[in-house]
Amino acid sequence: MTSWDVITPTSLGTGVAKTSLGNITKPEEVQSLIEFVPYYAPSGAVTAGQSMLLETSLESNSVNLLPKRIINPVIQAGLGATFASMIPVLEAWNCNTPLTAGATPNIQAFGQSQIANTVAPTMGVAFHWSNSKPTTPEMFYNKPDNETNTGTAATTVAGNTISINDGKVLQSVYGAISAGVVTASESYLASMQFNSNDFDNSQAIEVPLQPMSVGLGTVTSALNPKGSYYKNVNMGMKPTCTISTTLRLSEALTATGNFIGGVGYTKI
Repeated sequence: MTSWDVITPTSLGTGVAKTSLGNITKPEEVQSLIEFVPYYAPSGAVTAGQSMLLETSLESNSVNLLPKRIINPVIQAGLGATFASMIPVLEAWNCNTPLTAGATPNIQAFGQSQIANTVAPTMGVAFHWSNSKPTTPEMFYNKPDNETNTGTAATTVAGNTISINDGKVLQSVYGAISAGVVTASESYLASMQFNSNDFDNSQAIEVPLQPMSVGLGTVTSALNPKGSYYKNVNMGMKPTCTISTTLRLSEALTATGNFIGGVGYTKI
């Protein structure tokens, strides 16, 4: 038997401070957290040239589930007074976190903007519970603290690193690129690389990011329908692993944006 529950949306404010979305107490009979689903939207009219790049994280004083820090698919901003805005398809993040039947621990959810916005985003989180114990290893997620500027040249740009402790197998990678002041008819076409000397072998991990097509005229939209999330990587790694991220811009840009990557892994 499974069930769902939600933490209702809370404003993240207009800055970049980590914001508590609230706590949730698991039902007594529940024995695992299957997955969580962040859901989010602007609290008002999106400001031109200000995309929303948002982190969601879970913490607990009574359940060992750290780290679980992810970047959500970007709400891209356009140009002009009446550009269209799209909230990307929501992503479910597998957890498979074991929980104790009969206990009622709290799980805390947090939201944080990577980039300040004039209009505050709001965010909630849905939790998918199961009365059965997990049948697959628990998933953990981590990301850099900060985003990196893309630059404007069609070249590679070094991003921030991701540190993993006690990891065993890299299971998934994902990346996000957020547009700033877009230029009419300039699409965003890029990929992200995840490299480490602590991987079990030297095979490349480079994945395409969800492309963005930019419209024409003084009122343009840069719509992002889905995030870039790749599963089944299955790359072994050393217990202490440092992963470098790199953006490869395929086409030059007139104005810069920002990018960030993240990973999912198991410890067994």
